[in-house]
Parts: sequence; C-alpha cells; structure tokens
Amino acid sequence: MSKKKFFMGVVLFVLFFVGVFGCSPKTTTTFKITGSITIDGKPIEQGSIQFAAVDGATPIGGGSISNGTYIANVPLGKKKVLVLGTKLAGQEAMYEDVPDSPMQDKYEQVTPSAYNSFEETPLDADISGTTKDLNFDLSSSIGAIE
Repeated sequence: MSKKKFFMGVVLFVLFFVGVFGCSPKTTTTFKITGSITIDGKPIEQGSIQFAAVDGATPIGGGSISNGTYIANVPLGKKKVLVLGTKLAGQEAMYEDVPDSPMQDKYEQVTPSAYNSFEETPLDADISGTTKDLNFDLSSSIGAIE
C-alpha cells in the first residue's frame, strides 16, 4: 500500500468519525448551591441531595450531605429536590457467614422514602444562579398514615 493511499484512508476515517460522533458534546453550565439540611430540626449526618429538572431538559445535579450541610453543582431551572439521608447505626460483619469476618460500618436511612422519589417529594427549588443558604427542613412524618 502506498503512503498516499494510507494517508487518504486515515483522513477519511477521521472525517467519518467526526461526522458520525461530532465534536465535543454540549456542556451544561452548573452553579454551586449550598445550604443546610435537617430532619425534624436535627442535622442529617450524611447522605446525598439531587436536583432533578421538572421538565427533564437538563441533567440531574447534586452533591453530598455531611453533618447537616451540602454543596451541590446544579444546572439552571425548576427542580424537584431528592434527599437520601443516613446515619451510622453500628457495625456489621462484612461477610455474614464467615467466621472472623472483618467488620464494616452499618448505616440506616433516616429520611422517609418519599423524599427520594421524584413523584412524591414535596421539595422543590428554582435555581437561577449560585445560591447560598438554600436550606431544607424535612419531616420524619411525611407519608405517615394518620
């Protein structure tokens, strides 16, 4: 194969690849959102918070909860807020039926499941830029049968 044919093959491959897959994907600008997050007035020890677009037009943004505060990167728009809070509940064997198994931390969920469901969460936010002190106080009685 001549160098000219090889070079033309490489050029055609590159052009085909760029044409099919395009250049870099469109990026979504996110903004830093911070605040506190509690349940029944007490800080949530750890967990995650997500901001999902009501219309599904932008990617989900979110971050971690630590000692009752969170930092999240979130695109602009109206969002449903999803929270999964946990706390350390002790230790458990890493391998249930293995004698002398190493131990690992055991966590339990402290937030009702409704807060982690797009259809059920009562939490919402309208993100219009970098926001500080976007605070949420959750209730453990949400979804409880009266």
